[in-house]
Amino acid sequence: MANIKLEPKISLQQQHFICQQLSFALSGGMQLPAALLLVGTELTHPTCRRFLLETGRAVQQGQSMAQAMRQSRIRYSPVLLEFVLTGEQNGKMAETLEQAADYFQKQTQIRQMLCSALFYPIVLFILMHLAIGAMFLFVVPAIVQTYASFDAELPWLTQKILQLSGLLKQQWPVLLLGLAILGAAAGAVLHWALQQPAQKTKIKRVLLHLPLLGRLYQQYWFIQIGQALGLMLSGGMLLPHCLQAIGQIYRRSLFEEELEQLHREVAQGHYLGDGLQHCSFLPKMARQLLMISEQSGALPAAFLQLSGYYQQNFQKRMQNLIGLLEPCFIILLGLAVLLMTGSLFLPMLQSYQYLL
Repeated sequence: MANIKLEPKISLQQQHFICQQLSFALSGGMQLPAALLLVGTELTHPTCRRFLLETGRAVQQGQSMAQAMRQSRIRYSPVLLEFVLTGEQNGKMAETLEQAADYFQKQTQIRQMLCSALFYPIVLFILMHLAIGAMFLFVVPAIVQTYASFDAELPWLTQKILQLSGLLKQQWPVLLLGLAILGAAAGAVLHWALQQPAQKTKIKRVLLHLPLLGRLYQQYWFIQIGQALGLMLSGGMLLPHCLQAIGQIYRRSLFEEELEQLHREVAQGHYLGDGLQHCSFLPKMARQLLMISEQSGALPAAFLQLSGYYQQNFQKRMQNLIGLLEPCFIILLGLAVLLMTGSLFLPMLQSYQYLL
């Protein structure tokens, strides 16, 4: 049986634009099939264009938009399908797609913020290793020839640096292959661990208790889940259905079991606040405020406001962390260069003084 080739995935930014344009068209009184075909015709991105045109033709033939999307081989966020289902159920597709556009915009912003914040430290980290590697491969071997003419005994640290340089120069292809195999093996082990419930729980516990990073990891997941829940509830979807949809969206995350348990408890008639007690992705303050909001009937607004608050807090913490990492990398690079320079050139100067 031939494998079906998947189309390229539609990005979050593209899904934001699609939802926004469809919402504008529907708000102007256009019917859904005509809106899909019109927006699809105007788009220049080939994957988005094909997705909308195929969906529009299927809706013209009598299918629902959700059914047409399920049949598509083009990959998109499962959040989009859940919002479309919500719009079909409550009969407010324009408003629901506007909420979906808002969700994708916020997700795009937080991912762009992560990329821009991590770009400089990653580049600095790579340059640091390249600089040290260049010294071992090119500078140190040139100095070895100078030391070969000396009859003086070299310090222990200088001998080890020279030995390491020789090893890297002769065996660098083997070392790179070994690192690649080690990385592949680590990835395979991690993939296996993520398939085991007990191992997933251990990994999640370790991540949540990491110094500085644990709280960032918790806030990142609450922002995503809280935004989706708040927008779905604002669109008129019932809480059990919202939780079921969230469970489907994040079924491969480390919080899959927690979301499934939360959905079961709410579906059985328990209060949301009771189920939130075991949700580790929820900050303590957010848990308390959501319990109060459930009693007052203001859950949609609470989820949206809390996710917005923690998104701002997440951005500030990321900026502080990056601001701390940058000087650390510079200091480490300076210490490494200073250590190598002192170990290699001081014995050379001493040898010249000895010869004089």
